[in-house]
Amino acid sequence: MTSQSLPPPYYNDDKKSFAYPTVHKRWPTILEQGIDDVQQTIDDGNNDKEQLTTSGTIIVDQLKQVLNDFKNDATVRPFTEEEINHNQWLQHFNTSLDSLNQVRKVTWKTGPWLYLECYLYQYIHNFFILSQDPFWHTYDIFARLKTKTFKQSELGVLELCKRYQLLSKELDKGKADNEALQLLFTEFIDISLWGNATDLSLLAGNVTLEDIKSVQGAEVRKKNEEKILVNDLSTAWQESGLNEPNGVSRIDIVLDNSGFELFADLMLSLFLLDSGLTQKVHLHCKEIPWFVSDTMPKDFHDLIDQLKDANFFTEIHEKDSQAINLVASKIESYHNANKLVIQHHPFWTLDYNYWSIPQFKDLYSDLSQSQLIVFKGDLNYRKLTGDLQWPKTTSFKTAIQQLATSGLPILSLRTCKADVVVGLPDGVNEKLIKVYKDAGNEVGEFWSSSGKWAVISFNK
Repeated sequence: MTSQSLPPPYYNDDKKSFAYPTVHKRWPTILEQGIDDVQQTIDDGNNDKEQLTTSGTIIVDQLKQVLNDFKNDATVRPFTEEEINHNQWLQHFNTSLDSLNQVRKVTWKTGPWLYLECYLYQYIHNFFILSQDPFWHTYDIFARLKTKTFKQSELGVLELCKRYQLLSKELDKGKADNEALQLLFTEFIDISLWGNATDLSLLAGNVTLEDIKSVQGAEVRKKNEEKILVNDLSTAWQESGLNEPNGVSRIDIVLDNSGFELFADLMLSLFLLDSGLTQKVHLHCKEIPWFVSDTMPKDFHDLIDQLKDANFFTEIHEKDSQAINLVASKIESYHNANKLVIQHHPFWTLDYNYWSIPQFKDLYSDLSQSQLIVFKGDLNYRKLTGDLQWPKTTSFKTAIQQLATSGLPILSLRTCKADVVVGLPDGVNEKLIKVYKDAGNEVGEFWSSSGKWAVISFNK
């Protein structure tokens, strides 16, 4: 398919796109929370209070100006020479902006949704890295929110730690046959896919391999999978080499959110390593604060510290410190042994969709070493498919364009929280529009942004 015949992107002024409520409600809320966060840091500041107040107030005013730009639908400007001197990667945004302006003038309320969302987080990040006060240069405006949200996941963390403790004993005994490993792989993928929202069959009763294979286990799995509209997991299991006697040498996970979702991804990683399904897991993080809760390398280290800290998850440490300490020490030992590898690359915070990966030779060469690359979450799915207005029945292979023949084995795990969805059978979209509207929602098309349905898409 040529670029001329590609569908258009989703635009912020399309009332039937989830872009519209995002730019009118979500973005202003994120900025208001950011202003409150910086203000709290200023108020809490002890050392150099005067300097912190001066430099912090400048950032607060800059954030308020962005809010004002939203309100007035200002034209989106290219990044300046000074900004690019601090971060050469911003030049890529200017190149894209030039092209987009040739189609229609890019303003905050009318421009392409995905481009502007990526632009926005880089734009905000500039306020911190360009500050005269070095205090702000590595500041994460979303850190407080990430920590608070993870703290609220205590019960889910406790359950997973307890189940892992039981399961690891089973795996240590080498009892798991190919069928059990495939079922466990499915379970851990489900946990990683749904995060906090899932009804985990791993939490049903005592976890033994017999329980996993039982009728009850199968019933819970079936219930979990009713809302997965496309499910290529068994194909991925067969075609990636995971079902081979010695598994594979490397699996990559391109991460999404920090907190409980990262914890779920780490549980998947522990299972993959413990079971011998892979020798190494590489986790790919963002380099800057991104889409509020995306994982940065520091968030991985923070999570381990939080698991070990008896004052963070007080209830778990009181009830079952052995289980949570086992999980924390297992993560650390695999990380120290270079079997759980934390990576980052500026590409993940550019506006480009993932069809461009082969053009970034170092990243492409690295990913080419992997037997399975798991892309987590909604944003990664949008970038895989270009966030274009594909008909919902378009095949995943068509929607990922150049990536389909790049040699990269792609598994996308995604709960649907934006417009683009591909690979659906005929009639499913129309049926879900009706279901969602009948449930009392004004725009039936927003079923695909509700987070109630999911897709698991694979391309070898």
